[in-house]
Amino acid sequence: MRETKEPVLVLGSAGFIGSALCSKLASQGRPVCALGRSEHTGALGPITHLRGSIEDKHLLREAVARCSTLVYTASISTPATSAADPALEVIGNLLPLSRVLECAADFPGRHLVYLSSGGTIYGDLATNASEDFPLRPRSYYGAGKAAAEALLHACVATSDWTATSLRPSNLFGPGQPVSKGFAIVPTLFDRASDGEPFQIWGDGSIVRDYCYIDDLIRAIIAATTVAQTKRFNVYNVANGRTTSILELVKACERASGQHIQVEFKPPRGVDVPSVSPSAKAIREDLGWSAEIDLETGLRRTWEWRQQSTPSN
Repeated sequence: MRETKEPVLVLGSAGFIGSALCSKLASQGRPVCALGRSEHTGALGPITHLRGSIEDKHLLREAVARCSTLVYTASISTPATSAADPALEVIGNLLPLSRVLECAADFPGRHLVYLSSGGTIYGDLATNASEDFPLRPRSYYGAGKAAAEALLHACVATSDWTATSLRPSNLFGPGQPVSKGFAIVPTLFDRASDGEPFQIWGDGSIVRDYCYIDDLIRAIIAATTVAQTKRFNVYNVANGRTTSILELVKACERASGQHIQVEFKPPRGVDVPSVSPSAKAIREDLGWSAEIDLETGLRRTWEWRQQSTPSN
Protein backbone atom coordinates (compact mmCIF):
# COMPACT_ATOMS: atom_id res chain seq x y z
CA MET A 1 0.00 0.00 0.00
CA ARG A 2 1.18 3.53 -0.81
CA GLU A 3 1.00 6.25 1.83
CA THR A 4 -2.64 7.34 1.60
CA LYS A 5 -2.06 10.80 3.10
CA GLU A 6 0.20 11.96 0.29
CA PRO A 7 -1.36 14.70 -1.86
CA VAL A 8 -3.08 13.59 -5.06
CA LEU A 9 -3.07 15.84 -8.13
CA VAL A 10 -6.35 15.51 -10.06
CA LEU A 11 -6.07 16.91 -13.59
CA GLY A 12 -9.42 17.79 -15.11
CA SER A 13 -10.86 18.08 -11.62
CA ALA A 14 -14.01 20.01 -12.54
CA GLY A 15 -15.32 17.32 -14.88
CA PHE A 16 -17.69 14.43 -14.16
CA ILE A 17 -15.02 11.97 -13.04
CA GLY A 18 -12.61 14.52 -11.60
CA SER A 19 -15.15 16.23 -9.34
CA ALA A 20 -16.46 12.91 -8.02
CA LEU A 21 -12.89 11.76 -7.31
CA CYS A 22 -11.97 14.98 -5.49
CA SER A 23 -15.06 14.72 -3.29
CA LYS A 24 -14.32 11.11 -2.38
CA LEU A 25 -10.65 11.73 -1.63
CA ALA A 26 -11.56 14.74 0.52
CA SER A 27 -14.09 12.66 2.46
CA GLN A 28 -11.26 10.24 3.26
CA GLY A 29 -9.10 13.11 4.50
CA ARG A 30 -6.59 12.86 1.66
CA PRO A 31 -5.00 16.14 0.53
CA VAL A 32 -6.00 16.96 -3.04
CA CYS A 33 -4.61 19.43 -5.56
CA ALA A 34 -7.43 20.03 -8.09
CA LEU A 35 -6.42 21.56 -11.42
CA GLY A 36 -9.02 22.38 -14.05
CA ARG A 37 -10.16 25.08 -16.45
CA SER A 38 -13.48 25.50 -14.60
CA GLU A 39 -12.05 25.40 -11.10
CA HIS A 40 -12.16 28.26 -8.66
CA THR A 41 -8.98 29.25 -6.81
CA GLY A 42 -8.14 28.66 -3.18
CA ALA A 43 -8.20 26.01 -0.47
CA LEU A 44 -11.38 24.41 0.81
CA GLY A 45 -10.81 21.71 3.43
CA PRO A 46 -8.23 19.23 2.15
CA ILE A 47 -8.68 20.41 -1.48
CA THR A 48 -6.46 23.09 -2.99
CA HIS A 49 -8.19 24.39 -6.13
CA LEU A 50 -6.10 25.64 -9.07
CA ARG A 51 -7.92 27.26 -11.99
CA GLY A 52 -6.12 26.98 -15.29
CA SER A 53 -4.95 24.84 -18.18
CA ILE A 54 -2.69 21.81 -18.09
CA GLU A 55 -0.74 23.59 -20.82
CA ASP A 56 0.13 26.39 -18.40
CA LYS A 57 3.67 25.13 -17.79
CA HIS A 58 4.29 27.14 -14.62
CA LEU A 59 0.98 26.14 -13.02
CA LEU A 60 1.38 22.49 -13.99
CA ARG A 61 4.92 22.19 -12.66
CA GLU A 62 3.88 23.90 -9.42
CA ALA A 63 1.14 21.27 -9.00
CA VAL A 64 3.33 18.29 -9.93
CA ALA A 65 5.98 19.45 -7.45
CA ARG A 66 3.45 19.07 -4.64
CA CYS A 67 2.15 15.60 -5.49
CA SER A 68 3.67 12.17 -6.03
CA THR A 69 0.40 10.73 -7.39
CA LEU A 70 -1.31 12.18 -10.46
CA VAL A 71 -4.74 11.23 -11.80
CA TYR A 72 -5.44 12.35 -15.37
CA THR A 73 -9.20 12.67 -15.96
CA ALA A 74 -9.06 15.60 -18.40
CA SER A 75 -10.69 15.27 -21.83
CA ILE A 76 -12.36 17.71 -24.18
CA SER A 77 -13.84 15.26 -26.70
CA THR A 78 -16.51 12.62 -27.16
CA PRO A 79 -16.73 10.03 -29.96
CA ALA A 80 -19.18 12.34 -31.77
CA THR A 81 -17.14 15.54 -31.50
CA SER A 82 -13.86 14.01 -32.61
CA ALA A 83 -15.61 12.16 -35.46
CA ALA A 84 -16.29 15.57 -36.99
CA ASP A 85 -12.92 17.03 -35.93
CA PRO A 86 -10.18 14.42 -35.43
CA ALA A 87 -7.69 17.15 -34.53
CA LEU A 88 -9.46 17.49 -31.18
CA GLU A 89 -7.80 14.27 -30.07
CA VAL A 90 -4.33 15.55 -30.92
CA ILE A 91 -4.58 19.19 -29.89
CA GLY A 92 -7.11 18.93 -27.07
CA ASN A 93 -6.15 15.61 -25.45
CA LEU A 94 -2.75 14.27 -26.50
CA LEU A 95 -0.94 17.61 -26.37
CA PRO A 96 -1.93 18.38 -22.75
CA LEU A 97 -1.03 14.83 -21.71
CA SER A 98 2.38 15.24 -23.31
CA ARG A 99 2.91 18.39 -21.23
CA VAL A 100 2.38 16.32 -18.09
CA LEU A 101 4.81 13.65 -19.29
CA GLU A 102 7.44 16.33 -19.92
CA CYS A 103 7.57 16.78 -16.14
CA ALA A 104 9.06 13.31 -15.67
CA ALA A 105 12.58 14.59 -16.29
CA ASP A 106 12.44 17.08 -13.40
CA PHE A 107 10.05 15.44 -10.93
CA PRO A 108 11.08 11.81 -10.39
CA GLY A 109 9.13 9.07 -8.70
CA ARG A 110 5.59 10.03 -9.74
CA HIS A 111 2.75 7.60 -10.36
CA LEU A 112 0.24 8.60 -13.04
CA VAL A 113 -3.26 7.09 -13.26
CA TYR A 114 -4.83 7.74 -16.66
CA LEU A 115 -8.50 7.40 -17.60
CA SER A 116 -8.67 5.57 -20.92
CA SER A 117 -11.71 3.80 -22.42
CA GLY A 118 -12.84 0.18 -22.34
CA GLY A 119 -15.82 1.01 -24.54
CA THR A 120 -13.99 2.31 -27.60
CA ILE A 121 -10.40 1.09 -27.57
CA TYR A 122 -10.94 -2.57 -28.59
CA GLY A 123 -13.24 -2.05 -31.57
CA ASP A 124 -14.61 -5.31 -32.99
CA LEU A 125 -12.61 -7.31 -30.42
CA ALA A 126 -14.49 -5.85 -27.45
CA THR A 127 -16.44 -8.99 -26.49
CA ASN A 128 -14.93 -10.30 -23.22
CA ALA A 129 -11.81 -8.29 -24.07
CA SER A 130 -8.84 -8.67 -21.75
CA GLU A 131 -6.14 -6.03 -21.47
CA ASP A 132 -3.74 -7.88 -23.77
CA PHE A 133 -6.19 -7.87 -26.69
CA PRO A 134 -5.04 -5.89 -29.76
CA LEU A 135 -6.34 -2.33 -29.85
CA ARG A 136 -8.55 -1.80 -32.92
CA PRO A 137 -10.61 1.35 -32.26
CA ARG A 138 -13.25 2.31 -34.80
CA SER A 139 -13.46 5.94 -33.69
CA TYR A 140 -10.96 8.78 -33.48
CA TYR A 141 -11.90 9.03 -29.80
CA GLY A 142 -10.78 5.43 -29.20
CA ALA A 143 -7.69 5.98 -31.35
CA GLY A 144 -6.81 8.96 -29.16
CA LYS A 145 -7.00 6.79 -26.05
CA ALA A 146 -4.79 4.15 -27.68
CA ALA A 147 -2.27 6.83 -28.62
CA ALA A 148 -2.33 8.21 -25.06
CA GLU A 149 -1.51 4.77 -23.67
CA ALA A 150 1.41 4.52 -26.10
CA LEU A 151 2.72 7.85 -24.77
CA LEU A 152 2.41 6.56 -21.20
CA HIS A 153 4.34 3.41 -22.12
CA ALA A 154 7.11 5.51 -23.65
CA CYS A 155 7.23 7.71 -20.54
CA VAL A 156 7.71 4.85 -18.10
CA ALA A 157 10.27 3.26 -20.44
CA THR A 158 12.41 6.40 -20.44
CA SER A 159 11.96 7.67 -16.87
CA ASP A 160 11.39 6.38 -13.34
CA TRP A 161 7.66 7.22 -13.44
CA THR A 162 5.09 4.45 -13.16
CA ALA A 163 1.65 4.55 -14.75
CA THR A 164 -1.72 2.82 -14.60
CA SER A 165 -4.26 3.10 -17.39
CA LEU A 166 -7.85 2.37 -16.41
CA ARG A 167 -10.26 1.44 -19.18
CA PRO A 168 -13.82 1.93 -17.87
CA SER A 169 -16.83 0.64 -19.75
CA ASN A 170 -19.83 2.92 -20.40
CA LEU A 171 -19.90 5.23 -17.41
CA PHE A 172 -22.99 6.71 -15.79
CA GLY A 173 -24.16 8.24 -12.53
CA PRO A 174 -25.16 11.45 -10.74
CA GLY A 175 -23.52 14.57 -12.14
CA GLN A 176 -22.91 13.25 -15.65
CA PRO A 177 -23.62 15.93 -18.26
CA VAL A 178 -25.42 15.23 -21.52
CA SER A 179 -23.21 15.36 -24.61
CA LYS A 180 -24.24 14.85 -28.22
CA GLY A 181 -23.79 11.18 -29.11
CA PHE A 182 -22.45 10.41 -25.62
CA ALA A 183 -23.71 9.79 -22.07
CA ILE A 184 -26.67 7.59 -22.94
CA VAL A 185 -28.20 7.38 -19.45
CA PRO A 186 -28.70 11.14 -18.86
CA THR A 187 -29.95 11.42 -22.45
CA LEU A 188 -32.55 8.73 -21.77
CA PHE A 189 -33.62 10.49 -18.58
CA ASP A 190 -33.96 13.73 -20.56
CA ARG A 191 -36.32 11.91 -22.94
CA ALA A 192 -38.22 10.49 -19.97
CA SER A 193 -38.73 14.06 -18.77
CA ASP A 194 -39.48 15.92 -22.02
CA GLY A 195 -41.38 13.21 -23.92
CA GLU A 196 -39.25 13.59 -27.05
CA PRO A 197 -38.24 10.35 -28.83
CA PHE A 198 -34.91 8.71 -28.04
CA GLN A 199 -33.02 7.83 -31.22
CA ILE A 200 -31.71 4.29 -31.52
CA TRP A 201 -29.17 3.64 -34.25
CA GLY A 202 -29.96 0.17 -35.55
CA ASP A 203 -32.45 -2.25 -33.97
CA GLY A 204 -31.37 -1.71 -30.35
CA SER A 205 -29.76 -5.13 -30.00
CA ILE A 206 -26.17 -3.94 -29.47
CA VAL A 207 -25.00 -4.60 -25.93
CA ARG A 208 -22.80 -2.63 -23.58
CA ASP A 209 -21.40 -2.94 -20.07
CA TYR A 210 -22.41 -0.05 -17.78
CA CYS A 211 -20.21 1.06 -14.88
CA TYR A 212 -21.52 3.30 -12.09
CA ILE A 213 -19.41 6.33 -11.17
CA ASP A 214 -18.87 5.27 -7.54
CA ASP A 215 -17.40 1.97 -8.70
CA LEU A 216 -14.99 3.75 -11.04
CA ILE A 217 -13.90 6.09 -8.24
CA ARG A 218 -13.12 3.08 -6.03
CA ALA A 219 -11.03 1.65 -8.88
CA ILE A 220 -9.08 4.89 -9.25
CA ILE A 221 -8.39 5.05 -5.53
CA ALA A 222 -7.29 1.40 -5.53
CA ALA A 223 -4.86 2.21 -8.35
CA THR A 224 -3.36 5.01 -6.22
CA THR A 225 -2.95 2.91 -3.07
CA VAL A 226 -2.30 -0.72 -4.02
CA ALA A 227 1.28 -1.52 -5.01
CA GLN A 228 1.46 -2.24 -8.74
CA THR A 229 3.11 -5.32 -10.20
CA LYS A 230 4.69 -3.59 -13.21
CA ARG A 231 5.87 -0.13 -14.18
CA PHE A 232 2.95 0.22 -16.61
CA ASN A 233 -0.32 -1.48 -15.73
CA VAL A 234 -3.57 -1.55 -17.67
CA TYR A 235 -6.95 -2.54 -16.22
CA ASN A 236 -10.46 -2.79 -17.57
CA VAL A 237 -13.08 -1.40 -15.18
CA ALA A 238 -16.39 -3.09 -15.91
CA ASN A 239 -19.56 -4.18 -14.18
CA GLY A 240 -19.43 -7.64 -15.72
CA ARG A 241 -22.99 -7.70 -17.08
CA THR A 242 -24.11 -6.52 -20.48
CA THR A 243 -27.37 -4.81 -21.39
CA SER A 244 -28.83 -4.11 -24.83
CA ILE A 245 -29.97 -0.62 -25.77
CA LEU A 246 -33.61 -1.72 -25.72
CA GLU A 247 -33.13 -3.29 -22.28
CA LEU A 248 -31.51 -0.08 -21.05
CA VAL A 249 -34.49 1.93 -22.26
CA LYS A 250 -36.82 -0.32 -20.25
CA ALA A 251 -34.55 -0.08 -17.19
CA CYS A 252 -34.60 3.73 -17.40
CA GLU A 253 -38.39 3.62 -17.65
CA ARG A 254 -38.55 1.58 -14.45
CA ALA A 255 -36.13 3.92 -12.68
CA SER A 256 -38.00 7.07 -13.72
CA GLY A 257 -41.55 5.76 -13.78
CA GLN A 258 -41.91 7.43 -17.19
CA HIS A 259 -42.49 6.05 -20.68
CA ILE A 260 -39.69 6.71 -23.17
CA GLN A 261 -40.55 6.92 -26.85
CA VAL A 262 -38.00 5.47 -29.25
CA GLU A 263 -37.20 6.29 -32.86
CA PHE A 264 -35.13 3.85 -34.90
CA LYS A 265 -32.42 5.15 -37.21
CA PRO A 266 -30.10 3.35 -39.67
CA PRO A 267 -27.15 1.63 -37.96
CA ARG A 268 -23.83 3.48 -37.72
CA GLY A 269 -20.51 2.09 -38.81
CA VAL A 270 -18.82 3.29 -35.60
CA ASP A 271 -20.95 1.03 -33.36
CA VAL A 272 -19.70 -2.47 -32.56
CA PRO A 273 -22.28 -5.16 -31.71
CA SER A 274 -20.95 -5.94 -28.24
CA VAL A 275 -18.68 -4.22 -25.72
CA SER A 276 -17.96 -6.31 -22.64
CA PRO A 277 -14.41 -5.85 -21.32
CA SER A 278 -13.25 -8.41 -18.77
CA ALA A 279 -12.55 -7.14 -15.25
CA LYS A 280 -10.61 -10.24 -14.17
CA ALA A 281 -7.19 -8.53 -13.97
CA ILE A 282 -8.28 -5.63 -11.75
CA ARG A 283 -10.10 -8.04 -9.47
CA GLU A 284 -7.03 -10.22 -9.06
CA ASP A 285 -4.42 -7.42 -8.79
CA LEU A 286 -6.27 -4.62 -6.99
CA GLY A 287 -9.09 -6.50 -5.28
CA TRP A 288 -11.70 -4.41 -7.10
CA SER A 289 -15.08 -5.52 -8.35
CA ALA A 290 -18.23 -3.60 -9.18
CA GLU A 291 -20.68 -3.19 -6.29
CA ILE A 292 -23.54 -1.21 -7.87
CA ASP A 293 -25.81 -3.05 -10.28
CA LEU A 294 -27.46 -1.26 -13.19
CA GLU A 295 -30.94 -0.98 -11.64
CA THR A 296 -29.59 0.49 -8.40
CA GLY A 297 -27.32 2.91 -10.24
CA LEU A 298 -30.13 4.09 -12.51
CA ARG A 299 -32.45 4.64 -9.54
CA ARG A 300 -29.80 6.66 -7.70
CA THR A 301 -29.09 8.71 -10.83
CA TRP A 302 -32.77 9.49 -11.39
CA GLU A 303 -33.25 10.45 -7.74
CA TRP A 304 -30.23 12.77 -7.93
CA ARG A 305 -31.62 14.32 -11.10
CA GLN A 306 -34.98 14.98 -9.48
CA GLN A 307 -33.37 16.57 -6.45
CA SER A 308 -30.99 18.75 -8.48
CA THR A 309 -33.49 19.93 -11.10
CA PRO A 310 -35.07 23.28 -10.16
CA SER A 311 -38.85 23.10 -9.83
CA ASN A 312 -40.93 25.43 -11.99
